Amino acid sequence: MKEFFKKLFNTEFLPMSEVRKIKVWLVMAFLLVLTLVTIPYSTFFDYSLSMKIVTIIGLFILMGVMVLALKFEKPLLAIQISMIYSILLMLYYTQGVNSFYSYIFFYISLTIIIFYQELLSFLVYGTVVVAMGIFYTIQSQAGLVLVDDILASMYIYIAILVLFYVINLIQMLHNEKIYTDLNYEWVKMNHIIHNYQEDILYYLDDIRQDAHQSPIYEDLEFQQAAFELSQFISEQIMKDGKEIVNLIDLYVYIHEKGLTDIIENQEISVAMKKTANMLGKYLLNQNTDMFSMVINFYIRFQETDTSTENRYSYKISDSTEVIEEQIIAFCLIYCYLSHEIEKDREWHKLELSDREENSTNIFEDTELSEFFSNQVIAFYNDNYEMIVKYLTEKK
Repeated sequence: MKEFFKKLFNTEFLPMSEVRKIKVWLVMAFLLVLTLVTIPYSTFFDYSLSMKIVTIIGLFILMGVMVLALKFEKPLLAIQISMIYSILLMLYYTQGVNSFYSYIFFYISLTIIIFYQELLSFLVYGTVVVAMGIFYTIQSQAGLVLVDDILASMYIYIAILVLFYVINLIQMLHNEKIYTDLNYEWVKMNHIIHNYQEDILYYLDDIRQDAHQSPIYEDLEFQQAAFELSQFISEQIMKDGKEIVNLIDLYVYIHEKGLTDIIENQEISVAMKKTANMLGKYLLNQNTDMFSMVINFYIRFQETDTSTENRYSYKISDSTEVIEEQIIAFCLIYCYLSHEIEKDREWHKLELSDREENSTNIFEDTELSEFFSNQVIAFYNDNYEMIVKYLTEKK
């Protein structure tokens, strides 16, 4: 029970499968209470004794099936059964007696379905519940409280039920959109981080080779620490922790030989290849999950430069207030445009011809005016012939 409440209060850190299990257990506890209350309350229902007994036994059987589904790691199946369970319990009440309390069970069923936040299940089971609720309200309006006292009260009951369904549908669609956007952003960012860490791995290896250092997995102290820690952890789970030593030997061997060579080696057993493939995500000399965790942990303790106001400003005047330095920067950019950027396109050929035409090309077509001050632009206009003569590409 302590472990269950610990998971319940930390669901944001759990995978979706574990969250679904917790939701099912909570719904099962709620349904069990309703079922126990139903046993004495069913004496007021217009059912035969055998019908009441069969219904209660059937509900408890479904409860047992849900427990088995969770035991065998089938939370989605347990979710579907719990929704069906709530609908059957709703039907048992609404068909047994016509009263406002039976009408409440439509909201109870909808609440259970909404609680799981499964859009497809909500569209199927939720729509069925609303349709049954509308039919029940029309057929049993005489038994509902205040029906005869309020004008068109039947339509009010129906409207509230439909509105409850529509509002939650909109909220669920909104959540699905947010989840989809976040998932897309995560995939996009994960791709960027993967490429970023590929560069880190390359530069780390380059730095290591320049320093004439051996890889970390070849360090004897590292290997000894890995052996001792793995054996200690293994002994907390199994009786004998020495078996893990063979696994660590294989782990080091994969670093030395390479995972691809081991998988393609015909002399190595299939069982060892499967184990090696499982260990592949924990390699330190490749861009693996283990390398990602190490890098992410390491960079949390690295200090970065304090951000400045002009950190993302590309105006030359924000980098330096000295006009001479701004002019030098402009000349360098002019040379770059003249010699490198898309030389085959006409508007990038800064050749000596008409002054006005080239002046327009350099500052309007390339939009350089956004990055240079009026003084630099005036310098360009006043010294156009000299700039073209010495800085433009020559054939």
